[in-house]
Amino acid sequence: MFELPAPGDISEALALAVSGGAEFAELFFEATDARSIRCEDGKIERVESGSEAGFGMRLVRGELTAYGFSSEITRDGMLRTAAAVLGDLARGEPGLFFAPGEPRRGAPPPAERPAAAAGLEEKVALVREADRSARAAGAEIVQVRIRYADTLRRTFVFNSEGAAAADERPQIMLSMHAVAACGGVLQTATRSRGGQRGLEHLDTHTVRALAREAGESAIRILHAPRAPAGRMTVVLAGAAGGTMIHEAIGHGLEGDAAMKGLSIYSGKLGRRVASEHVTVIDDATLEGARGSYRFDDEGAPAQRTVVVEGGVLRSFLHDRRSAARMGAVSTGNGRRESFRHRPIVRMSNTMIAPGRHDPGAIIAGVPRGLYVVRMGGGQVDTSSGDFVFKVNEAYLIEQGAVAGPVRGATLMGNGPAVLETIDMVGDDLGFDVGTCGKDGQHVPVSDAQPTIRIPSITVGGEA
Repeated sequence: MFELPAPGDISEALALAVSGGAEFAELFFEATDARSIRCEDGKIERVESGSEAGFGMRLVRGELTAYGFSSEITRDGMLRTAAAVLGDLARGEPGLFFAPGEPRRGAPPPAERPAAAAGLEEKVALVREADRSARAAGAEIVQVRIRYADTLRRTFVFNSEGAAAADERPQIMLSMHAVAACGGVLQTATRSRGGQRGLEHLDTHTVRALAREAGESAIRILHAPRAPAGRMTVVLAGAAGGTMIHEAIGHGLEGDAAMKGLSIYSGKLGRRVASEHVTVIDDATLEGARGSYRFDDEGAPAQRTVVVEGGVLRSFLHDRRSAARMGAVSTGNGRRESFRHRPIVRMSNTMIAPGRHDPGAIIAGVPRGLYVVRMGGGQVDTSSGDFVFKVNEAYLIEQGAVAGPVRGATLMGNGPAVLETIDMVGDDLGFDVGTCGKDGQHVPVSDAQPTIRIPSITVGGEA
């Protein structure tokens, strides 16, 4: 069972680091309980549960950063880690030390039925129901994979400037992956639901509907004609969930890329970088959202940050380090995968804010184009903004109405150029959940967007 070390022992380890030459010292403690269930082809393949705890120590001197971690959460373990990390740091005049006090705490969102308290049988039944519902979509469903996971992560941060913060982050996630096949052709559809919520968020009706939707989507696209290619108007549905915004634009707004000159937005604060219809927000304070927290992994309070307002770049996302380098303040976006990792700048819940246009009117104004309902994976170069994204589900727009589905489409373009040309933004907002990878670390996030219209973008197709 995890027990936080005594306050005096924490202060002693931090004081040792500072007296040894660190300008700044930080201790990050983490305790995580996790459970997961995997089902494939109607069989429960794996059930896992476990707990782990540990701490990481970060020391900073000038431009140098040293980091070490250990699962030995004791006074001696902390002192040994401090000595080892100091060995990687240049010696010099020590910084100032202020003993941290009682940590500020963030209250987790309320849950009617916390997942950590529910029995395994109930969770297995949920997974089986999702499997049955996806298969019920039709005989052409040849494979279904279901994964359920819930975690309870507790974090504590103390540093040599006297700051102390604690947070508790429960998470649930159910992902459904359906494959349809006919005549040697395969099509896949996925649906996911999750967040910092209880099991009431995954009631039987919701699970059945999402799983059935995944199966029906795979079958529908399986029989669709190949998508046309060329430049055309594209309408991204709110249901697309902001994946393109996160990948093609969001990473370029992270301060560590900007301070190194690796972002297309470097040096553009206060300048117009998007259409006047576009406001981009990163908000870690949304109750129950997958990417939310009360304090980041450096102990900074979570906040709502407007990075682009009416097309103008107002702020980057910052952790402690990027803020110091760029003469800003932390926006509470210092995140890490676990105690084994140092904090880096990461998005939380990132979105294009809703606009003033009716989604139906946006589609009605398009004589011919592509209506994208679900995005897939892709690649983006943050230094140039160029991207390529697969489209998982799309429909032609003909004479202002959504027509039949098409398959095999991709979207190719440049993030800043797309932002500058968006001419209509809907008054709706759709969320998607996922896990974001960067520098070998993965953290939970969510993305959101309203219905948006891009007047002209290159569509790669198979027709």
